[in-house]
Amino acid sequence: MFQSHIVVLIAGLFALQMAVVCVVLRRSAGMDRSGLTSWALGSVLAAMAAALAAVQELRPLWLVLESSDLALLAALSVMAVGARHFAGRPGRAAPLLALNLAAAAAVAWHDLAPQYLAVPPLMPEMAPLLTMCHIALLLDLARSAWPSVPATRGTGRLAALSLVLIVIAAAAINAWTVALPLAAVMQGGAWPRPMPWDGELAMLNIFALVGVSVSFALMAHDRLRRMLERRARHDDLTDVLLRGAFWEELEAACLRAERQRKPLTVAFVDLDHFKAINDVYGHLAGDSVLRHFAGQLRKNFGQLEVAGRLGGEEFAILMPDTALEQGRLACLRLATAVRATPCPSEPDPIAYTVSIGLAARQPGEGADALMRRADRALYDAKLKGRNCVSLHPAGSEAGTDGGAADGHYITRGQPRAAS
Repeated sequence: MFQSHIVVLIAGLFALQMAVVCVVLRRSAGMDRSGLTSWALGSVLAAMAAALAAVQELRPLWLVLESSDLALLAALSVMAVGARHFAGRPGRAAPLLALNLAAAAAVAWHDLAPQYLAVPPLMPEMAPLLTMCHIALLLDLARSAWPSVPATRGTGRLAALSLVLIVIAAAAINAWTVALPLAAVMQGGAWPRPMPWDGELAMLNIFALVGVSVSFALMAHDRLRRMLERRARHDDLTDVLLRGAFWEELEAACLRAERQRKPLTVAFVDLDHFKAINDVYGHLAGDSVLRHFAGQLRKNFGQLEVAGRLGGEEFAILMPDTALEQGRLACLRLATAVRATPCPSEPDPIAYTVSIGLAARQPGEGADALMRRADRALYDAKLKGRNCVSLHPAGSEAGTDGGAADGHYITRGQPRAAS
């Protein structure tokens, strides 16, 4: 069986490994403000606490008894700051730094002043106070991680839940180990120095820090994974779904509507004379118009609707549980809002309009056929002079539509040329 100092050194090695993991995650794009730097530093301090605990076990006279507790306090403080940043809360680094400096000064005075200055210590014992600080910081970690439990799914939720359970268990054990000696002191007894389970408590705290570091790294990895998945599915310029992601949502919505026998309406939107906007105002202004229109989409449609950019200035809107007339009214509101709200630009705002084609899904109809009918409706809107909403009614013959005959409909893999 390993001796206790070997076990605590193994825990320190695990802590160093977690510091490396946090540094690697920190170098990923978009993770620079996720608190990973603080957690890497906290893991290094936890490894330092393990080394101090091992030295205390082998050479008790080399260090003061509270040296590993001070290192643990510093590690917990830095991790608490990182967890707050990860959760979007204020970090409070300055108060925690002051707490650590005050604790180090108090421990130094308590252990060295009686030897060299012949003055009594300020407090009978420092261990209970340091343990109380550990408990408070552990509970603060749980408070920072708890909102992630209901807000995430899968790995992220499991990691956040494990972090909360670990810190609550560690805080409870710390409270229990200090409660009995503290009760004895309150009854007139003396604080045991060192406590019989002091080494075991140090090992518990270090392993707890390693455990919460693993949980936090999994939370950060889950955030990074979701961020990369979003980037792979969303357009960088407009923050709406890309073509492939929109088609996946459309096909799934068609299957769901067929199974549940609910209505489904699709709108095909084209920004009128967008090439002229690029030619007159420049491509940067054209990008601003696209972003402005995406903002109007988000403002005028609720969370249940799905918007995608199919290419260039062409967008599509997926409206589940929406009949054709409801979709027409929603698209009219969108077209009116776009016409009444020019895109801010210098020196003058850029006014633009949109043409919209609508189609409601018929029983047994797939995504390709539905989008073809919406595109024919859009072609009709352009023939009518643009800046309007056109419908493709149910039961229309595909072969009699001029738009289809001219090949103006969109397919999944082939975007239409800009108009």
